[in-house]
Amino acid sequence: MLRLENISLRIGGFCLESINLHIRQGEYRVILGPTGAGKTILLETIAGLNRPQQGTISLSGKNITAIAPEKRHFGMVYQDYALFPHLSVFHNIAFSLQIQGTEKKIIRQKVGRMAEFFRISHLLKRLPQNLSGGECQRVALARALVADPAMLLLDEPLSALDRLTRDRLQVELQRVHRQLGITVFHITHDLDEAFFLADRMAVMQDGRIVQQGTPREIARRPKTEFVAKLMGLKNFLPARITTEGLIKAQGLGTLNPDILQTIPQEAGDYLVSFPDQAVEIAPAQDDKLYCWQGMARITEMCRGRDRVDFKLALPDNTIIFTACSQRETDRFPCSPVPGMEIEIGIMKKGLHLLAAK
Repeated sequence: MLRLENISLRIGGFCLESINLHIRQGEYRVILGPTGAGKTILLETIAGLNRPQQGTISLSGKNITAIAPEKRHFGMVYQDYALFPHLSVFHNIAFSLQIQGTEKKIIRQKVGRMAEFFRISHLLKRLPQNLSGGECQRVALARALVADPAMLLLDEPLSALDRLTRDRLQVELQRVHRQLGITVFHITHDLDEAFFLADRMAVMQDGRIVQQGTPREIARRPKTEFVAKLMGLKNFLPARITTEGLIKAQGLGTLNPDILQTIPQEAGDYLVSFPDQAVEIAPAQDDKLYCWQGMARITEMCRGRDRVDFKLALPDNTIIFTACSQRETDRFPCSPVPGMEIEIGIMKKGLHLLAAK
């Protein structure tokens, strides 16, 4: 449906570089990246607010690179919702229909349908300042969708909300996508949000797309340390593939390729990464890859679970893991405290081999 080919753009000192995206009809596409990655600039370029210096944007086979924003027929929801403070909820939702000269009867019908869909019919006479954050979000979505846009663009729409409201509205966005079948382009820095909503996602770093795929594909096979860290991986050990094809990792020795999720073909420097779920206290002997004795350096509660920084007898390396399973609790009768000598093991699962840079 929407295709970006070699899009490049410079704004001040920031550049989008050779962006290539293909978003299918009805897809929920999430762009994930930290602040400053260029996500909003990319979204505004798709919307027509920025003109690329290079490349083309096509919608259903039609080149829209030079078409004005109002003629692209996209709905858009900004991070702060951008509701008109002097207009009621009804007139906020109706705004795009009114400027198109739609008949009043049809406006009432379409606004009524949207209000019913988002369960905000009882709010139509209120002003935005009398709404909660979640209600503002629903009004902004209704306004963006009332004119039946070809695509919905979402600029970090949940970032200003508390966790409970954010969770509820994630479900609401999922419902909008499934019931209306609309194509969605959603940018965020929140990993949980991306995994909950995305059919496919792309990871942005410094104005570039560095990896694309389904959330599961990217989480299981991150290509770089940056992507791995964005996926929540915290543990990295230096590794090297020799010219003979052997995979040697610091503290792990020579690795069997069969236990790795990804195996680059070229010799050179790499990193072995593994999730905290692959690390256990007092590991069972049958499923361990490697065991270390060491000292708990920092302990803290993380979402109700014990998180431990474990200092290895290796230069500049700390293993971070979460002791969370009942099996671990049964084997280790008390929560670790700083300075406690414990044994941990890396399980034979979830190991990634990443590019060193």
